Amino acid sequence: MHRENIVTEGVSFFLGANTPQGFYSLFSELVSPRAGWRLIIIKGGPGTGKSTLMKRVAAEADKRGLYCERIYCSSDPRSLDGVIIPSLRVSIADGTSPHVLEPKYPGVCETIADLGAFRNDRKLREHREEILRLTDENKEKHAQCTRFLHAAGCAAADLAKIAADALELEKLERFVSSLSERSFGVGAGEAGPSQRRFLSALTPEGIRVFYETAEALCEKKIVLHDEIGLASSMLVEGLAAGAEENGYRVIRCLCPLAPDAKTEHLLLPELSLGVFTSNRRHPFRDDAAANVQCGRFLSKNEMGMHKNRLRFTSRARDEMLAEALVRLREAKELHDELERYYVDAMDFAAVRDYTEKLLREIFEEA
Repeated sequence: MHRENIVTEGVSFFLGANTPQGFYSLFSELVSPRAGWRLIIIKGGPGTGKSTLMKRVAAEADKRGLYCERIYCSSDPRSLDGVIIPSLRVSIADGTSPHVLEPKYPGVCETIADLGAFRNDRKLREHREEILRLTDENKEKHAQCTRFLHAAGCAAADLAKIAADALELEKLERFVSSLSERSFGVGAGEAGPSQRRFLSALTPEGIRVFYETAEALCEKKIVLHDEIGLASSMLVEGLAAGAEENGYRVIRCLCPLAPDAKTEHLLLPELSLGVFTSNRRHPFRDDAAANVQCGRFLSKNEMGMHKNRLRFTSRARDEMLAEALVRLREAKELHDELERYYVDAMDFAAVRDYTEKLLREIFEEA
């Protein structure tokens, strides 16, 4: 699978991922109304300039020396889905399917930026049948992808069950307690802020990992080597709890194969510390302050009893993942073809003028 990094500036994440349950969205974390945040929701359809507008916002934040997070699209990892600028308490995001966003507090917390206002719908209607076909076929490819991911998730769950039966829990808990005490000291009693992100995702270009985000936020890295991911996830969650107890900001990075069950990586920006799970699908190899072989927390005898089952199930999981990625690539090709109709129907000069107006609103009136 293709694993080369995406070249980006600053800090990058995914807020949505293709998972065994379908598209899994964390876009609700873009705005905190009670804390005075604003969310600009961009509408308009494919190929209408949403990503280009957001790239312009991110570039302006960089120019002004403002920390921002770029949120990329797991269905097209070179396209932006969102930008978060914490110092301005502003987020801007693509609010179209599959991560549909609608205002909850219109005008107060959320604003709609409708690029569809600069679209010639009469031109689109001239290609009605082709647009309907491409849209429906794209949807079906994503459904096929989900079915393969579901199969991969079932295989991964079977591997986790074997590991759970072999887990030496007390040994793992002692390690977590010792590492937490060395890293965080004694709890301060006030829980720190917690966020959820995806550092990796399954995309049409393969499994993508934002290694550069790890480099930007984490001078010190602890790498957990774990092909199954059960012990490492429990270790990461234990460390996250220890960090929260001591008032540190915690960024949990979920596993795309089991977003409700596994935390794959942990980022602690205030400590410049990251804890990362490494395996054959997304290896972390460079400049680790510590490497932990998570097999040490599993009974060798118990795991040995299931050697053939482990080998077969691991191969099945990887084959299902490979098929899911093929469907994502096919969906991307259909989406690219669909975008061409929308691009041809857009008044991009008007979009550029609107973008400049929006930039003034974000940066000069904040």
